[in-house]
Amino acid sequence: MAEEILREVGRLIRGISNRHVDEWKAAGKPVIGYFCHYAPREVILAAGALPLRLRGAGSEDSSSGDAYLSGRLCTFVRHVMSLAIDGGYDFLDGEISLNSCDHVRRSADVFRKKTAIPFHGFLSVPRHPRASLYGYYLEELRKLLAGMEEHFGVKVGPDELRGAIRQINANRDRLRTINEMRADDRPKLTGAEALSIHIASQVMPPAAFVDLADRLIEALKARPGLDTSRGRLVMVGAELDEPAYLEAIESQGALVVADLLCFGARSVLGPLDENAADPLDEIGRAYFFSSSCARMIGDFPRRWQELKDLYEKVRGDGVIFERIVFCDPWGADLHNILHRIEQEKTFPVLSLTREYNIVPTGQVKTRIQAFLEKLEIARAQQAASGGER
Repeated sequence: MAEEILREVGRLIRGISNRHVDEWKAAGKPVIGYFCHYAPREVILAAGALPLRLRGAGSEDSSSGDAYLSGRLCTFVRHVMSLAIDGGYDFLDGEISLNSCDHVRRSADVFRKKTAIPFHGFLSVPRHPRASLYGYYLEELRKLLAGMEEHFGVKVGPDELRGAIRQINANRDRLRTINEMRADDRPKLTGAEALSIHIASQVMPPAAFVDLADRLIEALKARPGLDTSRGRLVMVGAELDEPAYLEAIESQGALVVADLLCFGARSVLGPLDENAADPLDEIGRAYFFSSSCARMIGDFPRRWQELKDLYEKVRGDGVIFERIVFCDPWGADLHNILHRIEQEKTFPVLSLTREYNIVPTGQVKTRIQAFLEKLEIARAQQAASGGER
């Protein structure tokens, strides 16, 4: 039963659209694509639109994007823009770009000049979650919302925002349950399966996802637990919407039992107050002060503590850090992580640099295998000395 539902999830995330998006469009409702989780889904949903996470799924090459974007921009952005330039995203009624990084910022110009998408929103996010900068972010949210109201001819008030909060809260509630099931002593699902579910939550209507997730959670309860004796891994890094990448890692015998990935658990914020007096402020504070990514310069100490706490909570054996080539923010975070590990002697880490849409080769699998052997040796030595796991 669980396997059948997971195959359904796999079909939903195979490309940049799916049957739920088609049904939403057929009902005459708009779809708005967005790049990263600093663009609040609640605001898009409150305006009557379906928030759809932009991906490069199905892109076979980035040549169209390469014509307008530097070869030193990450391949995630170049594949997304190739699909957009070639008309793959023409079904969108709008898109929201951000200054989440210079690469994504550059794509905003290409969206406006080289696609047929009618609405273009832009959200400028400060690069540090300081309280003194929050007012600027909130004002940017107000401008974005006003732009959607004008373009789509809708009026978004507190009731619409509270209703959207309730819907997204329900999504995240199911994702938290799934994350707990993957962190069990004997996990009910693999890291690749969990990532697939997280991606699905960002590319389908909230109510449809709740129905799917409820069916899956019930089915997983009857599923036998999985063996983690080879290693319990925590994954951290940037955009990764390719479950096949985690499948390749887990094919060596370990399991990814938790993550802090942009398409994964990082997007699962704590429950927002569904009865907030000022729901837009409630949404703004949740996103701006939430789990930060590497683009938040100066906020590394909080990210480091979050990683350590998660590693301890899920009883990790090692950390795998991944980033796409030319991703400068996450390159800086890797430097900071390695420096802290050297100082604090916290946990073993394997760093992997990759290109978008490329599954790990034999060479990468060899590195993963060597990393797991290193973890096994360390555990054996610890056991021999009488130490705890």
